Amino acid sequence: MRTLLALTLVAAVVGLSTAADDKKDPTTGKWVVELVTRDGKAVDALKGAIREHADGKYTLTPATGSKAAPTSGTYVLDLSKNPATIDMVVKGGTYDGKTLHGIAKLEGDTLTVAFGEPGKERPTKFESTAGSGVVVAVHKKVK
Repeated sequence: MRTLLALTLVAAVVGLSTAADDKKDPTTGKWVVELVTRDGKAVDALKGAIREHADGKYTLTPATGSKAAPTSGTYVLDLSKNPATIDMVVKGGTYDGKTLHGIAKLEGDTLTVAFGEPGKERPTKFESTAGSGVVVAVHKKVK
């Protein structure tokens, strides 16, 4: 579950390569996790964690004192889709080597990523409801 949350943040999604689009990745940089929701319930373990995206790779560093494990991986962002899609391959933890399929949106300095657990369909909305297997992570850009 911790790995899933970290991946969600990764989903926060990251200094990456874009499919079918040659534009600069707008998610490149540092992001602080403000809120994570899994199956309709808030998850506090990653609140305050730092997610960094660069060159299609991400790292997620939990806040000091958190019991969550650090996570890393790669991601591919497709800005030609609406909403943009993000696919993250997780390195380490419960989902080591698994691909998480998600969606992402950037509104000002807020990055929102929603993804399904491995084996689940890509979400179509930025919402997590009970039993959905969807994780939604909201991040703020570090200035």
